[in-house]
Amino acid sequence: MHGRAEILLKKIQVLSIGSMDRSRFWFSILLLSSCFLLSSGQSPSNISATDALDSVIRDHAFQALEGHRTGVVYDISLPANLSGMTASVLRLRSRSLWRKGANFTAFHIPPGAAAVPFVRRLVVVSQDWGNWSASYYNVTGYRLVGSVIGLLAYDASDASSNSTMELNFRATGAAISISFPGAALPKRSNSTAKCARFGPNGTVHLGDLASSNVCTTRSTGHFAIVVPLEEPDSPPVTGQGKEKEWWIWVAAIGGGVVGLVLVSLIAMAMFKLVKKRKREEMVRQAEEGEALEAVWIERSRMPSATMIRTQPVLENGYAP
Repeated sequence: MHGRAEILLKKIQVLSIGSMDRSRFWFSILLLSSCFLLSSGQSPSNISATDALDSVIRDHAFQALEGHRTGVVYDISLPANLSGMTASVLRLRSRSLWRKGANFTAFHIPPGAAAVPFVRRLVVVSQDWGNWSASYYNVTGYRLVGSVIGLLAYDASDASSNSTMELNFRATGAAISISFPGAALPKRSNSTAKCARFGPNGTVHLGDLASSNVCTTRSTGHFAIVVPLEEPDSPPVTGQGKEKEWWIWVAAIGGGVVGLVLVSLIAMAMFKLVKKRKREEMVRQAEEGEALEAVWIERSRMPSATMIRTQPVLENGYAP
């Protein structure tokens, strides 16, 4: 481990020699430190790495403002190594920010916002991390939807100073709105999607969306829309719902036919049982009464009595 650290230190010393500007030097340190963290088994999405990238973007933002007007948004030219990430910068007076607010592609800062601590002039930087987002930011139990967007502010009162103080915002009126036009929310996820704010020291704050693909904040930071990990990645395939509905109909009709057959069989069995009980009752009543002979009529056994004709008797006892 000590040998690897010495090699990295020598590379940093070599990179620092020559006419390399400050931003390129810090970016080189960032890449070397990321390699060191990967070799040590640590995650590259650590706080120091994101802070270093913010510093690189900040230095390029101040370079983009040299010789340009105040109150105009300019795109920042980032190194080729940060391909996929975009940023823009705006220089403002504090009184103008308070009276008019400011607009970026993703951010709308309403009037009534002030820098903390107060400065006369400030530089506002808007970041879109693009395909770098998932490599540096994550939320346990959630996944990112779209890019991480950053809103940072710096003191621009003394542009010649080598040290740049980072500022925060205090929105006394309406909140700052953040739009995520590239965030494709899965269907039926509007109720579970959350706004994530990545604060200092690795803290993450979750809140509800103000509207579709829009979050709000009253301070600077990095923001993203996240959804739970169990959310489906894509809508169901076309025709799958119809096929499922067809099987439901088939199952319902088949169940109805089977139920009807069962009811018919039960009714027939009950009818035969009642008829048998009636026949047994007739036989029992016949056995308990006068004994009668039985005769068969076709396949049925029926009780029968012998016909005896009553002998005639004369009333006066005399024969004619």
